[in-house]
Amino acid sequence: MANQPNVLVDKLEGFFDETLQKMNRQFTSHEFFLALLHAHQNDYVTALASYTGNNQPFKELHWELFKRLQKLDGKQISLQIKDYPIRDIFGIASTTTLWRKKSR
Repeated sequence: MANQPNVLVDKLEGFFDETLQKMNRQFTSHEFFLALLHAHQNDYVTALASYTGNNQPFKELHWELFKRLQKLDGKQISLQIKDYPIRDIFGIASTTTLWRKKSR
């Protein structure tokens, strides 16, 4: 049970508040995922490994993390741009979401 993807994503979601505190006022989803990865490498890699069955573990894990991050929209963060152009972790042109932290 400990290696089921949802349980592992739940654990990473538990680090969202501390990760948000470290983010710049404006940040992308990808920057958030990298900060989460940097601070919680073992948990991130374990979660990533649970998505290896479909040959796109990063895409699948990041989609699950994005859905969790999206729940904070209007509470701790605000969506700024939905399809913000970036290069992904593999250097491929892509899009991500641009967020802004809400003032406390």
